[in-house]
Amino acid sequence: MAEKKETKKKVAEKKEAKKETPAKEEVVIETPKAKKETAAEKKAKAAKDKRVYEDEERSWEQVALPKKLLEEIVAVSEVYSLNKEQTDKLADRVKDVYDSRIVEPGEAVGIIAAQSLGEPGTQLTLRTKHFAGSAEVSVGSGIQRMEEIVDGRSKAKYPTMTIFLNNEIKKDRDAAEKFSKALIDVRTKDVTKITESFEELKFSVEIDKQKIKNLNLPLEEVADILKAGLKDLKAIQRDNVVHFQIEKKSEYLAVRKAMIKLLKEKVHGVKGIEKTVLVKENNEYVIKTSGSNLKAVLKLEEIDGTRVFTNDIIETAKVLGIEAARALAVNELKKVLDDNGIAVDIRHIMLLGDLMTYSGEIKGIVRTGINKLKASPFARASFEETTKHLLDAAFKGEIESLTGVVENLIVGQPVKVGTGIVELLMK
Repeated sequence: MAEKKETKKKVAEKKEAKKETPAKEEVVIETPKAKKETAAEKKAKAAKDKRVYEDEERSWEQVALPKKLLEEIVAVSEVYSLNKEQTDKLADRVKDVYDSRIVEPGEAVGIIAAQSLGEPGTQLTLRTKHFAGSAEVSVGSGIQRMEEIVDGRSKAKYPTMTIFLNNEIKKDRDAAEKFSKALIDVRTKDVTKITESFEELKFSVEIDKQKIKNLNLPLEEVADILKAGLKDLKAIQRDNVVHFQIEKKSEYLAVRKAMIKLLKEKVHGVKGIEKTVLVKENNEYVIKTSGSNLKAVLKLEEIDGTRVFTNDIIETAKVLGIEAARALAVNELKKVLDDNGIAVDIRHIMLLGDLMTYSGEIKGIVRTGINKLKASPFARASFEETTKHLLDAAFKGEIESLTGVVENLIVGQPVKVGTGIVELLMK
């Protein structure tokens, strides 16, 4: 009996437990029913997905264009408030024009660039221009300047600088004038005159008042430099003349050597800058110089360091690096041709600039420059010193791979440019 009671109790408990836990179907009922999409909504979503996919596929930012062109497209679309579609159209148009300008495969760009620069080069003037009192201070323009750039000469014949001033003094003529005079490299000998009297064991140094006035130099400053340079001698200053007295005749030679050394002493200015001219350009004062020292000028506070430049390409390469030197070489060549009224496509000049600078330093189009870098012995021999190059190649056991233009011409094979680049055989 007792066992039956217990079993009934367990059955009752199980029934209670079943009542408390909701059935599985009930759990599903409690969750909100998924909303059914209408046909119109499905269509709209599909169109949106397609648009996003297309945008990702042909976003104008993914158009294969140089970075500078893409930046210009951004700038134009901002100025004219273009929407996405219009910007895409603009990018496509730019790409079409860009693609039409790209060199065709197999085009002999080197030969065309050489002809395009060589032929007009024969028309350049042989005279050297001297701009009397004008902005430039005697600048070689014409065949000499072109030769100088192309040969990659280590010293420019007429080095000049264009110095832009900072915001504080670029509009103030007096301050700019004062600064331009302070740049001129002045040595003691430029502003003094010596009178010697060997019998009386004395000599005098006269300071030119007019010269120091033109250069805004105080008289006392120059006199102090003279006294400091010959501090062992007795010195008496009367107005603009400093008199020196020597004790013994035997000292005269030593004093003379010291005096010659003193004459080269710097009074003020930047080493290498001989003359300066102040000119007004685009409503601001700019200094043009004869002589150049980019490294020293860039340290001065009064200048705008982002715009100062020299026409000396080697100096630019040393101070600002090879990229700056390449840009300067291209600009200078273009300027020489423009000054003489000769129109040459900038891309030929750029190719020449790249050829001169790709090794990391300036290499001229001379036998010691780019010709030396050529891998092909025949190509080196075709330029200058033919036997020397052929003998060198023979001694070293160099191999001629006949990949270039010149090598194939020498052996009478078709040149690998134009149709010669095609290696397709047909039955």
